[in-house]
Amino acid sequence: MTTTTKKVLIAIFLGLLFCGIVVLGVFEFIPDYEVGEYGIYQSISERITKSGAFTDTKQATYTVELDEDVDIKSVQSAIKARLQKSFGYYGVQMCYDEESNQLTITIPNNGLTSSLPRVEEDEDGSVVINRGSLAKSVLERVSAVGKLEVLNSSSYSDSAVILKEEHFKRATVKTYVSGTNTWYICQVRLTAEGTEIANGNFTVGSTYYYAVDGAVENIAVYSSNGTFQLYSHEKEEADIFAGYVKTGSLGATLTLEESVDVVNSFGWIYMLIFCLVVVASFVYAAVRYKGLSVVPIIMQLLAIVIYVLFAGLAYTEIFNVASAIGTFIVYAFMSFFSWMTFERIRARLADNKTYTWARHMAFDKRTNIISIIAHGALLVLGIILWVIPSVVTAPLGCVFVYGAVLSFVVTFGLNRLFTLALSPYFENVGRKAKASK
Repeated sequence: MTTTTKKVLIAIFLGLLFCGIVVLGVFEFIPDYEVGEYGIYQSISERITKSGAFTDTKQATYTVELDEDVDIKSVQSAIKARLQKSFGYYGVQMCYDEESNQLTITIPNNGLTSSLPRVEEDEDGSVVINRGSLAKSVLERVSAVGKLEVLNSSSYSDSAVILKEEHFKRATVKTYVSGTNTWYICQVRLTAEGTEIANGNFTVGSTYYYAVDGAVENIAVYSSNGTFQLYSHEKEEADIFAGYVKTGSLGATLTLEESVDVVNSFGWIYMLIFCLVVVASFVYAAVRYKGLSVVPIIMQLLAIVIYVLFAGLAYTEIFNVASAIGTFIVYAFMSFFSWMTFERIRARLADNKTYTWARHMAFDKRTNIISIIAHGALLVLGIILWVIPSVVTAPLGCVFVYGAVLSFVVTFGLNRLFTLALSPYFENVGRKAKASK
């Protein structure tokens, strides 16, 4: 194969790779695909709008009436758990004023968070279903008492209640399709006591009912020994009911006093700044390293696209302040090791060394050791921060872990591979310089 043919094939491959990266990058702005670790892909725009620090928010203030022997901290923990498990909100702002006995919750008000139905009355008195995806719907769900019960009657009464929240052990959400109908099932596993009660009062496969806070919601089926299936028409409803099982009832009654909308567009400002930083780094590479810059540009772009795609599939909350700062740190970290490598290649080519020698020295033993130690340290730091249950440390650690792995793959592996692939373009650079002397 001639050198010209090699150059053409390399150019075609890099062009196809770049086009693939662009297609994936565009895909990452398309919201809500039901794939991935948690059943849904969240686009980059979705994750920005799910962070109260980067988008418009709704601030709701409640008067709190605590049940006996219940602490306000346990109420706050239950609300945070519901927001995380059912709606994917992390780092939600919550403030309790002891003097006024009021709790303020601030969540994103972006219209993209859920499709929870809200039953309302029209002007003529008829009941309508408003499926508007509002932060108000989320707040109504997470601030509810959340007392879940199973009944043997379609009408609520104390005598009809057979199973209570203390009889529920855990819950998962499943999807059931029957013809044109799709049901979302909150599958509840009962405790030993609950199983004994259920076996004495219910028949496997028969239809019963479940209620939330004294209101009958839908049908329930005793599917097997110790398992109840609570049916819903909306996935978000099933999710929040599963959240009620996991967190239990609040142990308090929250009465809404006021609700305020707060405008904030910092998320898009952050995106613009980050994009400008990335473009500026690409321009720097193109000016300084000329044709060789195609490697760091495409590799770093690939790393960014893969990171955002993986984070979306893993339902990872990226855009709070801590993780936003972490994103800049990781990108600077990856850029430093890329520039260090290509700077060494450039310096040796300037000394009239051959491209093969320059590339070999750029990836010598000393550079490899420094890279392994630095990336290992960032990975360990990320794991430590990730396991600390804090809205600052956990997201920051998550970014460091993903970033360390991707940066190592790019700077230690892909840069090495693609600089080798570009050898036909530079094989005569050093020789020509020597021959001209």
